[in-house]
Amino acid sequence: MRIAPPSARTTPPPVVWTIAGSDPSGGAGIQADIRVLHGLGAYPGTILTTLIAQNTRGIQRLEYVAPEWITAQWDALAEDLPPRIIKLGLLGSSPAVARLAELLSTISAEVLCDPVLAASDGTPLLEPAALPILRARLLPRVDLLTPNWPEAEMLLERPIPVGGELEALGALRALGPCAVLLKGGHTRGGESTDWWSDGNQILGFTSPRIQTRAGHGTGCVLSAAIAAARARGLPWPAAIAVGKAYLNQGLRRAPRLGGGAGPLFLGGWPRALRDFPLVFLKSAGIV
Repeated sequence: MRIAPPSARTTPPPVVWTIAGSDPSGGAGIQADIRVLHGLGAYPGTILTTLIAQNTRGIQRLEYVAPEWITAQWDALAEDLPPRIIKLGLLGSSPAVARLAELLSTISAEVLCDPVLAASDGTPLLEPAALPILRARLLPRVDLLTPNWPEAEMLLERPIPVGGELEALGALRALGPCAVLLKGGHTRGGESTDWWSDGNQILGFTSPRIQTRAGHGTGCVLSAAIAAARARGLPWPAAIAVGKAYLNQGLRRAPRLGGGAGPLFLGGWPRALRDFPLVFLKSAGIV
């Protein structure tokens, strides 16, 4: 599946807010989101929720931003740079999640939520008491939820069995989001398939696995790319295909940086056909 980039008819560029934590190493979080959004022709507004000291080897320290500061950042952007899309990443503390759920009810932008709950090494990132608030008050305001397998299990509070992807899609949608993209990067095999459902149909997005040491910020990069493509006017399935292609491009061309899970290449619109996923209709039934 190949999708040409939208024409440059949108001037100025669409504004996308990213509400997330920081990454001083630049491969994830708000720093990576800014690069992805610029590369795909969107203009980023940023709301910082968590200060993190980290690099490619792991996280050393984090500190949550007070809800009052989150509100101040929101208000400053809202009065001057209203968004077309809001991308949620690491939200931080339970008071911050509660405040953001309230703020989202005041704006008409579409919302993409990449539920950053823990680091790859298992380090908790979202405050544990925030998870019930996220489920009950924030997810019903989300247009697209993009959990990986461990995040989906945390949201559902139970394991997802092998082969249980489609049932999990329905259970995740029951939490309130309009659509869910269940990412398959943590599954085994030579290919990775992400499953998407909006309740009317189920689509699979399949790509060969790319063997690389790079892997820092893959969820952030994918969700930011989807948000940018959606803001540029693509329907959600096409935006997901672009996001997958952008991620594959980033993995394939990743620079050799850092001593741990290195960052991805963050460039412009993906053009190589091999980076785009195979997209197929799994079901036209309601899930």
